Amino acid sequence: MRKFFQLFFSTVTVSLIATTAFGQYDGAIKPEAEIAKGFNTITEKQSEAWVGLLAGENFKGRGTGQPGYLKASFFVAGKLAEYGFEPIGDNGTYFQNLPFSKMVPDPARSSMTIGDAKVMGEEIAFTTFGGDANPSGKIAFVKGVGASARLGDPADFRGKIIVMTAKEAVALQRDIFRARPLALITVVGDDQSIENGSVVNRGGGRPRSTVNATIKVSTAKKLAKAAGVDESFVTISDKDLGAISKQSEAEASIELKVIDKPIQNPNVVGWFEGSDPKLKHEHIIIGAHLDHLGENTNGLFPGADDNASGSTAILQIAKALSKNKVRPKRSVLMIWFAAEEIGLVGSKHYANNPLMPIKDCICMLNIDMIGRNEEKADEPASENEDSIHLIGTKKITPQMHELMMDANKYVGYRFEYDEEDTVFRRSDQASFHDKKIPVAFVFGGFNPFYHQTTDNIDGINFSKIANCARLYYAATFMAADHGHYSQRD
Repeated sequence: MRKFFQLFFSTVTVSLIATTAFGQYDGAIKPEAEIAKGFNTITEKQSEAWVGLLAGENFKGRGTGQPGYLKASFFVAGKLAEYGFEPIGDNGTYFQNLPFSKMVPDPARSSMTIGDAKVMGEEIAFTTFGGDANPSGKIAFVKGVGASARLGDPADFRGKIIVMTAKEAVALQRDIFRARPLALITVVGDDQSIENGSVVNRGGGRPRSTVNATIKVSTAKKLAKAAGVDESFVTISDKDLGAISKQSEAEASIELKVIDKPIQNPNVVGWFEGSDPKLKHEHIIIGAHLDHLGENTNGLFPGADDNASGSTAILQIAKALSKNKVRPKRSVLMIWFAAEEIGLVGSKHYANNPLMPIKDCICMLNIDMIGRNEEKADEPASENEDSIHLIGTKKITPQMHELMMDANKYVGYRFEYDEEDTVFRRSDQASFHDKKIPVAFVFGGFNPFYHQTTDNIDGINFSKIANCARLYYAATFMAADHGHYSQRD
């Protein structure tokens, strides 16, 4: 009887392991022995663990220039070291730093004034700006609660300094953005903390023309009184009242003086050397952006799907490569990009400042948002358990598309192609396509959690993440065997 139970539990254990290791979709085949060991390390359980960590409390949404992003980059670098990847970044590290600085207001020289009321820098937190600024003009107070809150005609508020009190009023906030105010002062509760600072990319782009700041209700009441506006316009309410506004004839002025401090905001990079001495200088790039929206006055944005999912998938590929007995013939460069959310900054920086010669890059494989099933008003998430968007593979060479179709025999995705024009320029593969490198981009599709504080681990499809890792792991070996792909004229 004891031997029976030992055999029974042994069989169950093997069955569970096989279920975890081989989570491909219907019709997929098992990998050949040459790549099987690494392939089988990619699991749904590991996907769940790493997405939970990257989208968890420790990394605070991984916002550009925020401590949470730097912590996440150190976590990924530690894993690269564990898996035997070589550090090829700045000064022998796993980091390629970007030219970012954090400009911090000088509280002793920064203020906001309405009439006789002057609020000094200790009471107003300037959050985004392009440098020293001195906007002045008429002031308007806007308050909105709920999805129905709208500004009216944004043109009526153009060139004003707006004090905004909003709760769950995303449409209102978009209206105010379209109004292009001279400054936007957001009111938060007295129990909330406010923090100064603006992250600026010194590598390019125009400085922000609008000054953004945060104040507490108690401070906002002082400003309202000085402007002759009832304090009800700056008190926070739960009542769904739509939007109300009051434009004052009072003149407001802001004096902003900043201190510029360089900050560490890196791409994370690791090099896995190929096995062929004559070919290992050539390489495949596998990438995903590590950053998300971080913390701001609207809350904490965990970014489980966007893009802890993709970051987890390529981390699983790194682990799989290290565990496999056979290495790809050509080398593999793994990159976790910084600052994708503010304009593909990390991937553009790498493409323009490559750590390895761009001419030696075979192809670039990018993953962004593959943790949730696509969900639209006329398309429930349940219809997309095994579907994913394949984007960009035909732009430079049809051979790139053929590669992905061949690799998919190990996974069994139902590929969709209806987001090709919508999202291609919105993720990091575009930076490499612009350098004439064949690319592939897998994307799970849009869903109601996109760029919301609710994009946490709840509802994440861990099988989809694991299968993306399996797909690109297999494609990496195929590309490493093939070498450069012919390009269209």
